[in-house]
This record gives sequence, structure tokens and C-alpha cells, in this order.
Amino acid sequence: MIRVIDCTLREGCQARQCSFDSAQSVQLAREIAALGVDMIECGHPRISADERERVRAVVAAVSTPVLAHARARREDIDAVLETGAQWVGLFASINAISLETKFKGMSREEVLELFHDAIRYARERGLRVRATVEDAARTSVSDLVSMIATARDAGADRICFADSVGILLPDETFDVLSLLRHEFPDVVFEYHVHNDRGLALGNTLAAIQAGVQWHSASCNGIGERAGITDTFQLLTLLHTKFAADRFNLKNVLAVSELVEAHSRIKRSPMHPVVGENAFVHVARLHQLAMQENQDAYSAFDPELINGRVSLQRYTPMHRQSLFLTPFEKSASELKYHRHGPGKRFVMLDRRLLDGSPFYFIARQFHDVGDGGPGHVDSHAHNCDSVFLFLGSDEDYRGLEVEVLLGGQLRRLQSPASVFIPAGVEHSYRYLGGSGTYINFVHKGDYHESLLEITQ
Repeated sequence: MIRVIDCTLREGCQARQCSFDSAQSVQLAREIAALGVDMIECGHPRISADERERVRAVVAAVSTPVLAHARARREDIDAVLETGAQWVGLFASINAISLETKFKGMSREEVLELFHDAIRYARERGLRVRATVEDAARTSVSDLVSMIATARDAGADRICFADSVGILLPDETFDVLSLLRHEFPDVVFEYHVHNDRGLALGNTLAAIQAGVQWHSASCNGIGERAGITDTFQLLTLLHTKFAADRFNLKNVLAVSELVEAHSRIKRSPMHPVVGENAFVHVARLHQLAMQENQDAYSAFDPELINGRVSLQRYTPMHRQSLFLTPFEKSASELKYHRHGPGKRFVMLDRRLLDGSPFYFIARQFHDVGDGGPGHVDSHAHNCDSVFLFLGSDEDYRGLEVEVLLGGQLRRLQSPASVFIPAGVEHSYRYLGGSGTYINFVHKGDYHESLLEITQ
């Protein structure tokens, strides 16, 4: 059986935009586990007390086995033990560049001994061990054999071949993994590959064809540099080409959106499977064919992941007037909103400009008295947004509001600005005075901006 270890909660945090907190990690872990993956990789507990707590919270939240990262050092392994994680991922390498940059002053034999002793130490303390040959793609076959034999003899439960810089072509991946499986028929192998050359999924397919059982992936492919194999692409590939129907794919788009919000890493519209354009057809001949049979230009039925086919094309910008006429509209048109005090004007959205990437409203208050209980319920967006409060008095003073942001309630006097990161619950309430409230959302259709996945 082909098995998947999702490492969004470890590899994803190596992208510069991303730093999942404990609450985000727990929410994501539950959603990722519900997809049916076989294991979740989360964090490097030795980094800090906060990181240990994050891993501990994830272990407590899911029944899916959790693996945490550690260097081949006892203090790192002890930190993993503190979290309750069932598995530890130990890593080392003995190629020339690794000895030069990561194991300074140590010989090849000393690193092998260090690796062996760390694996034994972890096993003796009840941890299951995945032993990773880091930068395996740039390591000679003889050194690969030495590392794998060392890990196997020390008691590793699984051995991972990591193409840490995504350097191999798929046929090269197939050849080296086929050789290693032949040399070590008793070893359970895992494959981890980076997407530096855009070949991660192709290389993962080659590893599958070479008979590797375990495969590492992350949601939306997030990770260091260009990321790694995408969990959603891998799961749909396994379902459609390898008859692996054990995965729950109906929530793929919602989980992808949640990962995008919490990681702060935007997906390309052309991102396979989960991108905004993945099932959009605008060439006229394609549209005609799709109207006859939706298999005409579909690699798989989008209903598999609760997606839908769209034939909509935005009107080109050069064919639209860019001088817009705002209109007054009650906030009751929006979910989580009621009419509210003052006058609300829609300044920009897709109704005013087809294809607009922004939603922009302004609301005027003229000493309308007590704002009452408020007209906006707490909600979250899948993109960033901004509140601006500008009073009618000199220097924009004269407006008082209350803002709830991520559980923190603040009373603000204008002028005031509030940045609202994607995924953070928020609302506001008018308290008194005169002025203007401006709301900017980085999505042209407000309802498409709402993050609706179960909390």
C-alpha cells in the first residue's frame, strides 16, 4: 500500500512567510488527519519551549501518528519524548558538502557512529524511528549503502531518501531507488523531494514506480524555497491513477484555503487541483465541448474534491471603464452583517469592475447616537483585510469604535488603522462620533473571501 506522511506542520514552517501557532497547528492537524493521511509530521521540539508545546498540542488533538524532527543528538530526542509524539525523524548526511557545512570537524565514520547511536537511543526510549539520509541525491551510492545499513542495523523502522535540493530527474530517481530497494529488500523506504526544478510530483511518481512505500508531501506543496510534493496533487493522483479510494477528498479545497490563510503563502491561480483556475475553461471551442461532455477537457471530475466547472471569463480591463460609480447598499447583503448605522457605499468590487481583485466599502457616521450591540458578527477571511477609521474633526479625530481581533477587544479613537491577517476572527462596533469607516478586503467578491471551514 502507498502511504502518505503530510509534513505541512514541519516543512511548511521552513517557508519564510509561515509560522503556525499552536491553535492553527491543531486546527490544521485535525483537517489534514481527516483527509486520511497515514502520518503527520510536526515541528522540531528542541527549537524552543513554544515549539514543544505546539507539537504536544498536535499530538493530543489527533489519533493519526505524529512524527517530530530531531538532529542525531540526545537532547533533541529527549525534546521529542517530552511532546508525546510516537515517532522521531532523525537525519544526517555524509557527502562532502554536508561534512563541510553541517558536521564540521567530524569524519565520515564519526557521523555514521553518531547516527547509529542516536537511532539506538531513540529506540531504547520507546520511539519509532524514521532515519533520513539528507541530501541523498548528491550522495554516492556507496555512501548511501553505508548510511542505510547503519540505520537498519541500529533499528530504524523506516529509512527516508531525501532529495533535499530536488536535483534528480524522474528516471534518475527511479534508478537509484530501484537499486536501493534491491540492495535492502527488508527496509521500508520513504521518499522526500523538493520542488526546486518543478519535478517534485514527477519524482514522487518515479519513486512510487520504484516500489517506495512511504511518500512525504505538504498541503499546497509549501516548504523551504520552492516547496515539496503537494499533498492534494498526490492524493488525487493516487485516487485517480492507483485506485487508492481510502482518502477523503471532499474537503480538499477547504483545507487548501485554510492552509493558504494560516501559512500566508498564496496559491497560484494555475496551481493544479486547488488553484482558482483549475477547472475554468474560457477558450470558446473548449467551452462548447464542455457543454456537451464535461470529460472533454477534465483530467478528473472536479466533484471528487467538491470543485465545479466554470466557463466564466472576466471582461478584459481595457474594455471596461476604470472610472467607477460607487453605490449605496445595506450591509445586510453580506453574511455575518446586518444593516448598521450610517450610510454604506460600495466603492469597488466585481460588480463595479469585472475581475476586480479588491472589495472596498466606505461607511459614513454622523453622530448617529448609541451604536447598539453592533451589526457585524465575528468572522474570518481567507485573505488579508484592513479597517480604517477617519473622524470628521481636524486630523481625522472624532470617531470612536470597538474592534474585536483574534479574541482581543480594543476601544479605538480615530484616526486608527487595523490590519487583519487572513484566518483571524474579527468584527467591529460603532460607539459614537462622526466620520468614515473604510473596509478593504483583498478579494473582489466578499463572499468568496469568507473562510468557512469548520472551526
